[in-house]
Amino acid sequence: MPSAKNKTTTPQSARRTRPKDAPGVTPEEFLALKKPKGDLMLQVGSERVSLTSLDRIYWPDQGLTKFDLLSYYIRVSSHIMPFLRDRPAILQRYPRGIKAPMFFQQDLESAPAFIKTVRLTNQEGRELNYAVYTTVGSLLHFVNLGTIEQHPWHSTIKHLDKPDYLMLDLDPKEAPWKNVLDVAMICKEVFDELDLPSFPKTSGSSGIHVYLPLKPKYDFARIAAVAAALAGEVAQRAPEIATVQRSLAKRQKQQVYVDAMQNARGKTIAAVYSARAKPGASVSMPLSWKQVEKGVQIADFTIKNAPKLLSKSRDAWSTFFDSRQELRLS
Repeated sequence: MPSAKNKTTTPQSARRTRPKDAPGVTPEEFLALKKPKGDLMLQVGSERVSLTSLDRIYWPDQGLTKFDLLSYYIRVSSHIMPFLRDRPAILQRYPRGIKAPMFFQQDLESAPAFIKTVRLTNQEGRELNYAVYTTVGSLLHFVNLGTIEQHPWHSTIKHLDKPDYLMLDLDPKEAPWKNVLDVAMICKEVFDELDLPSFPKTSGSSGIHVYLPLKPKYDFARIAAVAAALAGEVAQRAPEIATVQRSLAKRQKQQVYVDAMQNARGKTIAAVYSARAKPGASVSMPLSWKQVEKGVQIADFTIKNAPKLLSKSRDAWSTFFDSRQELRLS
């Protein structure tokens, strides 16, 4: 598990800058392009982001390209950046799209000068430069590398050892979707009884994530223990449809796994608003509890319709960081 030096740096091999007269477009001009091909330079504030192979197909069944993905992240940047900014990233790269091999990148050996890193030591004892989300430009640089999904740490570089949220991952495997929705409502019931705010979102894959925003006071081990206790309480209330049994072989088909294991240090989950490398180009979408109650579906939200939906309705997670709790743990 990575340990931290808690110092941000710029990769030593990335001091080169492009010529000042390199052609560039603004985000607004980029969004107005019609099926662009090849490469271009994007000017995002003071940062120049090199974008390549814009016509590369990422979702073959839908014909969606890297350009479509970049356009999505530009459109939702004001919503997603508060959940990414100043957090180390685990880059899951799909440079040839969702049906080609992917790989994980933790060590950012080279990058443009505006990309920051934090020096961490991994489980093998190697010191690596982990990418850090800082600006919209940094996000788009990572996306250009094929990082379809955004997987930030549960903590910022200011408080690397102290997460500022915990989450429960409701994983259905073979369980029916109705059971996922019912277990999510039980999560809300448990959180409400403890007078704790809870924020649901679609995973964008197969389940629902339920988050509790926290003030960064306790270390990962203690917060993980709280998450495990919450998961256990949820499973105990509805054992016919919910379980904390990790083994799929020991789980009944109708049971939803209430997973608290993703709260460990160095673990990551697809961020709210993150696109997913799944068929249909689904998005991990913030939800209101009323939407959960009414029977929301994973496929309701994609990179094509999510920005418009956000513009038409109130952001369900707009109060997330204003709701951070200071848990009193013995």
